[in-house]
Amino acid sequence: MSKMDYDPRVSARAAESGSREALVAYQAEHLQRTMKLVAASPYWNARFKETGFDPASITHPDELYAAPTLDKHQYAAALADSPQTYGGLMTMPIQTVNEAGSIIYRTTGTSGKQGNFLNTMEGFDVFSLQGHEMIKEAGGKPGDAILISWPLFFWAASWGFYHGCRMGPYLAVPGGAPADTRMRLDLIRQYRPSIIVATPNYAVTLGREARANDMVLSDFGVRGLLMGGETFGESKRKLIEELWGIPGGTRNFYGITEGGPLFAGECEYQDGLHLFEGDTIHQFWKPGTNGPAAPGEQAEHVFTSISQTAMATWFNFRTRDGATYTDEPCKCGRSTRRMWISERLDDMVKVKGINVFASGVEDLLAPMEGVGGEFKLVIDSVDSRDVLTLQVEVDPDRDTAAVNAGIRDAMTTAWGINFDVECLAPETLARTEGKARRWRDNRPKDD
Repeated sequence: MSKMDYDPRVSARAAESGSREALVAYQAEHLQRTMKLVAASPYWNARFKETGFDPASITHPDELYAAPTLDKHQYAAALADSPQTYGGLMTMPIQTVNEAGSIIYRTTGTSGKQGNFLNTMEGFDVFSLQGHEMIKEAGGKPGDAILISWPLFFWAASWGFYHGCRMGPYLAVPGGAPADTRMRLDLIRQYRPSIIVATPNYAVTLGREARANDMVLSDFGVRGLLMGGETFGESKRKLIEELWGIPGGTRNFYGITEGGPLFAGECEYQDGLHLFEGDTIHQFWKPGTNGPAAPGEQAEHVFTSISQTAMATWFNFRTRDGATYTDEPCKCGRSTRRMWISERLDDMVKVKGINVFASGVEDLLAPMEGVGGEFKLVIDSVDSRDVLTLQVEVDPDRDTAAVNAGIRDAMTTAWGINFDVECLAPETLARTEGKARRWRDNRPKDD
């Protein structure tokens, strides 16, 4: 096939605009090319031999359910075993990738260890085009300034938006470290960005700091916020839009560094994440099984890229993200699959047999007056029992005993477990400019 068959500007977008049947046929055609690439990597070649799986047997997306899978832990183990070869996941010699023009990036390392990635610039341009389209969907117009609050080195999504600005064309304003919150507010005053990229939690921090400095961010040209890296509920969306003065101006986006840091984003209706299905096969598996979930059924998001060629972390990757999906057309006119991330499973800790999600705690705290938005969940083991403590910041004029009792009642009702609540003074808990780290697990680790 010619290179044009894989041009993300042409064939992938065209496939997404057709019928569901035509899109699946397009995916099936390109999946056969993908399987040849995957089988060329030492890691997958060994996995296929160990499991007795024939990669040539995959000719249709539905057949991926029978194939071996990869998750973050398996990838981390492969990388630790052979860091110089990127875990044996390269589908071609590293020198070949570099000679074609390449880029390296990493995960943020919030799960404990950083992932390390190498990609061709041609492969990364798929993400760049997605970043460009997300900026446009958030209200960006040619010539607008786009402030990216994340560091470029760590977050592949930042590079996607940076190179997406080149396709706009937009003015890219790098605002990651060493810039701090005050410096970013200065950048907003100076460059008047139309769109800002941030995590939801940092959007709250930046919005509150702006208010403290008598800044109404929408008065400085801000029309939209692209927010990713964390799940967030409608209560947080409403808070952010009020702080920033941009009703309806937030857009959630979603991605996984292993295969597509920008492969889903919201439209103006804020009703689910539109998936770029011409670039990636997105499947939803029944939890604990290797079978498909029905639309609307709680599932695990699993993906296989049909647009990437260099480092096969993108084959049958289990995200451990709980999600639901629909194939019903959106009010915006798109007919591609939409998804809703209900929980990042990394956002969960099992206590007394109950799955406790930080995002669920956040939603419970949101309507409570006098309770700040920052919190920390601390787990200790006392006499072989799990003890959960929720640390929250409470306004000084509030009755901490009443707040404590109210939170305990709400959590007991939600999960049926007892826990301790520690009320702290405002600004006690550390703020973060990236993904919020809500858990501290002090329990002894198994050897």
